[in-house]
Amino acid sequence: MNKLEVDAYFELLESILTVDDGVLKPSCIFNMDETGLQLNNRPGHVLAEKGSKAVSTVTSTEKGETITVIACCNAEGTFLPPACIMKGKNKKPEFEDGMPPGPKLFMSPKSAYITSDLFIEWLKTHFVPRKPAGRVLLLLDGHSTHCNSVEMLEYANDNDINLLSMPSHTSHYLQPLDRTVFKSLKTHFYEQCRLWLKQNPGRRITRLSFGRLLNKAWGKAASAQNAIADLKLQVSTPSINLQFPTTRLPKN
Repeated sequence: MNKLEVDAYFELLESILTVDDGVLKPSCIFNMDETGLQLNNRPGHVLAEKGSKAVSTVTSTEKGETITVIACCNAEGTFLPPACIMKGKNKKPEFEDGMPPGPKLFMSPKSAYITSDLFIEWLKTHFVPRKPAGRVLLLLDGHSTHCNSVEMLEYANDNDINLLSMPSHTSHYLQPLDRTVFKSLKTHFYEQCRLWLKQNPGRRITRLSFGRLLNKAWGKAASAQNAIADLKLQVSTPSINLQFPTTRLPKN
């Protein structure tokens, strides 16, 4: 990771946050990212008596389908409802059963990964209807699906959305949602998967169960405390005080 590129990124971020009457409000500063959840459980730590020879836990022998979850929150700690991507062409109403209120489900024929077309659709149908009036900042990682479409850039400009991508190969340090929210989401989701398998012996987790499992995990992970801890954008007038997670940068 290049220190000069990171310094330039934060200088650009500060210039974008500066507006005529002070600084951009925390309610207008958003971060968006996506992560994959497998319909499976990941065995965690098991408590056992010291010296035990056989320690078991419930797990599944199948890898399980991967479903992408798109998360977005602002610096006040407010989350948009989650949006999800499933592989396939035909969307069924029961795929959304039990999901958190206000979700968005996209179907993608080739894979569950986000594409440029899905990102534009997410902007149009999920983000813009919920954004506050006026200019907002949307922080993104540098993935090509977020920035390689002229149509998307024009649409963002027409709807007062400033897009700022993080420098290449830095999202593992700089991406706010990765640092706390997604870690918490995966921990709680796979715990729910473990409990589901324990309560339903001999069965496998399918996309029909995904919404309820996500709902239980989302309620614990998508908290204002986690969002604010991630973004750590404290804006004060007349100067801007940016407090991001402290990271020791490796030498060039």
